Amino acid sequence: MSTRSRLLAAASALVVVSNTAVAESPNLGRMVSPEEITSWDISIGPGGAGLPPGSGTPKQGEAVYTAKCLVCHGERGAGQPNDALVGGRGTLAGDQPPVKTIGSFWPYATTLFDYVRRAMPLNE
Repeated sequence: MSTRSRLLAAASALVVVSNTAVAESPNLGRMVSPEEITSWDISIGPGGAGLPPGSGTPKQGEAVYTAKCLVCHGERGAGQPNDALVGGRGTLAGDQPPVKTIGSFWPYATTLFDYVRRAMPLNE
């Protein structure tokens, strides 16, 4: 049998096996409904579209910070043991590594809200 014939036979066998494998797929997954997609789409843009209803005061925010953020971000957001939340203005440009904080790096409050909702507190 020539090399060409062997390759043709191997290719034919591969087609037969792959067709069988497709027919016997594990049947994983399912169609996702538009309602499910809507519930997963929690992105918040700079314009605020998609923000949940609500309100708050600085005093209420202080209580939330004390309960959920203080242990990692320190008194007044100064850092330790984790990243500082304040400071860093003017550090994004230049030769030194930037200090990425709310005041220096996060361009919109809505972007910060989106990040905090998805990733903080770390232990929750």
